[in-house]
Amino acid sequence: MASERVVSVEQCWAVLQSAENDVLTHIANLMIDWRYIREMTREQELLLVCFLEALVMLCFLQEPEVVKKMTVSDWLQRTVIEGNSERVMVRVNECNAAFVLSNEEETWFDVYYEYLRSEMIRRRHRRCSSDEAEKFFMYSSGNPVDNPSEDLKKLHDEYRLPSITTDMVRSSVHTAVHKLHLTDDEKLSSLEAPEPKWMNANIAFCLLKMSHPVTLHATPPEKAARVQISRKFESNCLWLWCLTQKKLRERLVLDTFGPRQPSESKVHSWIEKQGWMENVPDAAEVMKDWKPPQSIQAPTESKAIRRMSRRQCWKGLQLMDREGKGLRVVTSRPFACGEVICDFHGRLISREEGLEIHQNNQAQAGHLFFFTSKNGQDMCLDAHEERCHCHPNKTTFGRHIKHSTKHANLSPRLHFVEDEPLILFMASRDIQSGEEIRYDYGDNRRSYAGDGLDLTLS
Repeated sequence: MASERVVSVEQCWAVLQSAENDVLTHIANLMIDWRYIREMTREQELLLVCFLEALVMLCFLQEPEVVKKMTVSDWLQRTVIEGNSERVMVRVNECNAAFVLSNEEETWFDVYYEYLRSEMIRRRHRRCSSDEAEKFFMYSSGNPVDNPSEDLKKLHDEYRLPSITTDMVRSSVHTAVHKLHLTDDEKLSSLEAPEPKWMNANIAFCLLKMSHPVTLHATPPEKAARVQISRKFESNCLWLWCLTQKKLRERLVLDTFGPRQPSESKVHSWIEKQGWMENVPDAAEVMKDWKPPQSIQAPTESKAIRRMSRRQCWKGLQLMDREGKGLRVVTSRPFACGEVICDFHGRLISREEGLEIHQNNQAQAGHLFFFTSKNGQDMCLDAHEERCHCHPNKTTFGRHIKHSTKHANLSPRLHFVEDEPLILFMASRDIQSGEEIRYDYGDNRRSYAGDGLDLTLS
């Protein structure tokens, strides 16, 4: 198979150099006059995009998935590497990946973004999701790049070059790292030898990670180890290594607290307990990056969520009596879309028992939650009594959440923990502090888990 062929780093570099002159001509013309876009053919536009994709995969040693998932936000939030104003780092957050651009390379990407990409988007004929519209790499049609490996092959075919994949590049770098295991005499002589032309900050960092992997509790590599790989890029390597470890630790913090947003003081306290002395995440910065997990099962996998449900100690909520209409549940802090707000806590009974309770008291519709169990049985959670037997000193929030179809900001989801039903309310949009929370009781339609209430609303 082609991907199993052994190639040198020099061969990989040649693929990019062959296309560079043609691409730079287009970039230079766009910088001089953006109206040059009208004179470019679709083939020339595709060539430019393929070249930038190839840089990311072959020169910056990134997987094709990084090209697909890089967003406009990732590009706009690029950061200057401290101590070297001519280099910037781009982080692709969804892939937890990063690469470094020289000043010249940054200009290439910026010209594409400022002039060519915006023109491509104007040609889009079909509706696309906000996620698709946010993608950085686009085709001439205005649709997101979906097969970077195939685009790389188009670049090879254009210049009649051997097909080189990103896996082959990584293999060549892996071969190069073995050459670093030299004798003492060879190390001394290698310090005097010029660095290979293909060496850049990304390759140097990749080599450093191979010999000194970035882990949660590892110590940064010594200067001697960095210099052995690259004298020119040793400071870049240290900066990237430390930043990667810091991001790895930030991810651990975010994963620890799961689908329920913690307080900044709680995050700060947790970080202090880890005993990290350097590359320590900042609690305030971690809070800015916090987002609810996308996994449907994430809430029930979270120990914090299960503990709050068991103890009925949901925070960020308060009961308020508004205009004599009874108690309402109001937030005391903001909640992000997808975040767990609270649960519907009650006594598990059959559907028939629930209907009987409702018939005897028409005002209890919002205090009964009907659903279908795993084995298809129609069941009900009964919260019509002010105090439940398991929490006699507490008033649970779920029973006081009011109905709304137009202004609902919660979505109920049915989970099972050890075969016990757990109904969690998730924020269906961002919710501000001081806002009342509501959900659609679903009495006039089939609900997410059963028949709906079939009851008169309270």
